[in-house]
Amino acid sequence: MYIPYEKIGNCINKLTQNKKVQDVFYDLKVLQNVNYIKNNKPKVLKKLKQKLKNNEKLNVVFYVYDETKWKCQALYDLLTQDSRFSVKVLVTKPSCMNPDNPSYISEEGLQKTYSFFQKQNMTVEYAFDINNSTFIPFINFNPDIIFYQHPWYVKTEQGPVVCSKFALTCYIPYYFPIETADIDCKLRFHDYVENYYILDEYTKDKYVNKNKNLEEKLKVVGYPYLDYFNNKDSSEGEYVIYAPHWTVNGIGLAYGTFEWSGKFMLEYAKSHKEIKWIFKPHPLLRKALPDSGIMTPDEVKDYYSEWEKIGLKYESGNYLNLFEQSKMMITDCSSFLGEYFVTGKPLIHLMSGKSQFNSSDNPILKTYYRAYNLDEFKTLLNDLPPNDSMKELRLKTLKESGLKNNSSSKRIIEDILHDIL
Repeated sequence: MYIPYEKIGNCINKLTQNKKVQDVFYDLKVLQNVNYIKNNKPKVLKKLKQKLKNNEKLNVVFYVYDETKWKCQALYDLLTQDSRFSVKVLVTKPSCMNPDNPSYISEEGLQKTYSFFQKQNMTVEYAFDINNSTFIPFINFNPDIIFYQHPWYVKTEQGPVVCSKFALTCYIPYYFPIETADIDCKLRFHDYVENYYILDEYTKDKYVNKNKNLEEKLKVVGYPYLDYFNNKDSSEGEYVIYAPHWTVNGIGLAYGTFEWSGKFMLEYAKSHKEIKWIFKPHPLLRKALPDSGIMTPDEVKDYYSEWEKIGLKYESGNYLNLFEQSKMMITDCSSFLGEYFVTGKPLIHLMSGKSQFNSSDNPILKTYYRAYNLDEFKTLLNDLPPNDSMKELRLKTLKESGLKNNSSSKRIIEDILHDIL
């Protein structure tokens, strides 16, 4: 039997402010949920096996709340080509209702995401009732398999605990986990989801060291978003991509370096119009800059407008074609460090002194050019391109990684069918 954590948790918190008592309750509740999920899984797999035996389609749904974080197109396409599956995207909202929260999605944003899938002639439905501002329980859609891409602010009736009663729950992160943080492997969500599809053995070892409970559910398959590059030769493009992260002034994971690199980068681009530029900011940067006090709202507006005058400003999802058309990237975004790696092209990694990348032993990061300050950045810009001294190491590491020409989507489908059959 599932007991809603929120209701009982609120009661416990009202009865006592003793943190130790609250923590004991929290741990017991998590354990109860984990056992509930374990008991449900054999029953669900038996049901799915019977459906296949009866030549019934398995209903697959993708949980999505932001089109810029949609990274499962290759998997969606492969599933639709398989007669054993019926596939749809469910567009919902994160459960945080405070507009100041970085994960908050407005109704306008929800509709934009819905339109993104509709325009691509994909099967899509709302899992959030806009008229009544209520979440639609996933059981209403009769799913057999659910793919999540976001581990936080998942509404209870759409989350892996409740849904484990009737569906197999799977998680594919929307971001490329270039380095391990607690938010990658130590959230309640990670303990609850049944299959967690990850990049490589390096990542698996890191996660298990932090959370032993994940060992059996971690499945090494690669990264479905990079299936785009399968059987494609890397050719030098025209553009230089500048992609700043939103965690400025030490916010969150503190990847951002905009304080010292942002304004300089724009001025550099203005004075080098012989280069074709793409400005690819993180979707949250526009809000983070005024919130952190780095710029006023008007200055942010002017900054973005200036980029539009000299190059292409791109804030949508489906950006791998831009990578293909580029010749170099300049970024402090974590996901791009992994995603761009598959192109084999040079990247300047703008380093924040506060980020975990400083002590990383990830072999991918060792193939990039690092700038810890403006002087180092200027020196790198003078040398690149065409002097790409890291090229040989980068291509060697790429070959050894196995990320190129690896159908992650195919491996995920095979893994699920292996569990069922």
